[in-house]
Amino acid sequence: MKRIGTALITILTIAASLAGQVPTSGSAVLKSIGYVKTYSGLEISVRLEGDFVHQVSVLTSPNRLVIDFAPSQKIEARPIYDVNAFGVTTVRTGQFQPQISRVIIDFSGPVPAYDIQKSESGLTVKIGLAPKPVEKPAAAAVFPPPVQEIKPAQKEEAPEAGVEAESLENPPGFYNTTAGFTIGTYKSPDDRFKEVYGDQTNVQLGINLSRTLLYLKGFQLDISFEARILSLTGKSTLSGDEAKFRMIPLTLGGRLLYQTKYIIPFLGGGLDWYNYKEDSVLASTSGSASGYHFQGGVFVVIPNLDCLRVKLYYKYTKVSATENEIDVQLGGPEYGIGL
Repeated sequence: MKRIGTALITILTIAASLAGQVPTSGSAVLKSIGYVKTYSGLEISVRLEGDFVHQVSVLTSPNRLVIDFAPSQKIEARPIYDVNAFGVTTVRTGQFQPQISRVIIDFSGPVPAYDIQKSESGLTVKIGLAPKPVEKPAAAAVFPPPVQEIKPAQKEEAPEAGVEAESLENPPGFYNTTAGFTIGTYKSPDDRFKEVYGDQTNVQLGINLSRTLLYLKGFQLDISFEARILSLTGKSTLSGDEAKFRMIPLTLGGRLLYQTKYIIPFLGGGLDWYNYKEDSVLASTSGSASGYHFQGGVFVVIPNLDCLRVKLYYKYTKVSATENEIDVQLGGPEYGIGL
């Protein structure tokens, strides 16, 4: 009970201190976390947009440095960053209270000397340098009503658990939106198509855009849009004259990913629309057809370049077009790589 009471007093003191300093304009956004390893120590950059005040606390069991920001009710930074340098194991983010965002720096041992400097873009935390005295918290008389909603029955570890739970509800900002290009194979399973354009495997180029809808306990639900282009040249089966075929497949799909440090496997499916045009001496035709697909693969995160991911995938599409009462299969298997 004594430990619970001590923890509760600590929580209320931090919240009250922040509340007494809260700016009157806007709400800051926690944008990102970055870090640089030097010979003398570790430098962690916390980037924020907007006006804010901050409060620093050192907690034990486990050892961690906690920085609270107010007013701040939006986090676009990732929920966790692996560091493993100068005693720092990870840096985590989360929403401590509706108007208070929190950054937690976890240590493998006791919290070493540190220095925190505020700038126009946020805060810089230097680990391994002479510590900067922490200002005493403001009096509890300025304690705001929203902070009073903290439950008195929480254990000492409850603030950290709350950070983790809130982080799971906010998808990592770093992976919210991705854009890239792909190089994939194309080979129609239709015999009529092969008679004109051959049985070889062709290459199609594409661009894609995806957006995270939900992130929960490592699982990530995305929606994606992709456009590809394919151009082929063949010979008409009747006259032997040159025939040109051009196709632009459009894909709208959903993907379920599982987030790990370097490998992100995924499965998905969706709808496809194929726009095609064929020109030959005998006739020209164009049209569109729709169908569906399923796909699977992995994203490989490049160490020290986690803003860049390599995509390896397999996709199978079922799309058929009808011209002159003849059905032609335009879909088929596809293997590819993307960036």
